Amino acid sequence: MIRVAIEEGYRLTVPKALRRKLKIGDEMFVSVDRAGRIVLISEKRIRATLQQTAGMWRGREDIPSDGVKSVNKIRRSVRTQVKDR
Repeated sequence: MIRVAIEEGYRLTVPKALRRKLKIGDEMFVSVDRAGRIVLISEKRIRATLQQTAGMWRGREDIPSDGVKSVNKIRRSVRTQVKDR
């Protein structure tokens, strides 16, 4: 882990060791996870992953085409199991 300081204007400098995969002008998504960590994710990486995985469930017979109905069915099953305990 590398220590950085938050500067005036809430800026921080990305350390040299972490810059190799970044380019000036790259757009990043920033969030804070449940553990309080600041997470930066490249928009390019997210788009690439979405492109790679788009349609991966298409044509599968074991997965319902209606995702909402499928999730509701799973939830009903879990609720029933909890009631039976």
